[in-house]
Amino acid sequence: MKFTKIVTSAIVAVSVLTAMPTMAQDFKAGLVSADTLTIGTSGSAPPFSMTGPTGELEGFDIDVATAIADALGVEVKFEQLDFAGLLPGLASGQFDIIASGVTRTPERLASTDFFLLSPYIVNGVAVTRREDSADITGWETVCGKVMGSVRGGTFQKVAMENLPADCVTETREYPGATELFLDLANRRIDFAAHDFLGPNYLVKSGKLNGVVVIDDLLATITQSVAVSAKNKPLADEIDSLFVTWRNDGTLQGLAEKWFGASIDWSAAE
Repeated sequence: MKFTKIVTSAIVAVSVLTAMPTMAQDFKAGLVSADTLTIGTSGSAPPFSMTGPTGELEGFDIDVATAIADALGVEVKFEQLDFAGLLPGLASGQFDIIASGVTRTPERLASTDFFLLSPYIVNGVAVTRREDSADITGWETVCGKVMGSVRGGTFQKVAMENLPADCVTETREYPGATELFLDLANRRIDFAAHDFLGPNYLVKSGKLNGVVVIDDLLATITQSVAVSAKNKPLADEIDSLFVTWRNDGTLQGLAEKWFGASIDWSAAE
């Protein structure tokens, strides 16, 4: 009996070791380009994804995606596109993953076009307004104002679902946060429905002047990366990394680096 158990254990161990390289290769077979993680990102959602002083992409998502590629042992290739085109591009097979502050909504989580992974950050839907618009003190004071948002985003949807009917009747959408905040400064809109962490970072770092980010969250949201529906092994690999990085402080460290904020994982769904 003892000999049988030893032989059985040995067979199991060999089977596991034999399976490991196969599992590692599974996600590589489904990559858009061999041995390369092709990542769609907007480059216009600071500090998630933005262009630095040298013209290179940088930000929270860029660091996360680069760390994913390093952990998986593949090269990394970033491709920029307006946010509204990122998820359709992922669904059509243009990218392996999307890393651009994608909000985890029920519709996206239920999608069969892509896998939206477990949270890598906890954020919120907030109001950003000009400093001289003192009459806007929070969400309860935006009725009758012109709202701006990023095309294809979820913040305007959350706002319209949670505000009273006919509260906001005029809205404008923009390709990215850069254009959104430019029109806010130019008084074409009264406030921006956006996330809290991004604009707050811009204000604190002196990259966005003359505006105020109001700490009045209409809703708490979580964000993550989206993975091609054609590559579930890749989704599983990255989700496993996120589990480890939530526990070992890796994501916390990146949040402190880019947002100057800690992550309250108790608010994550």
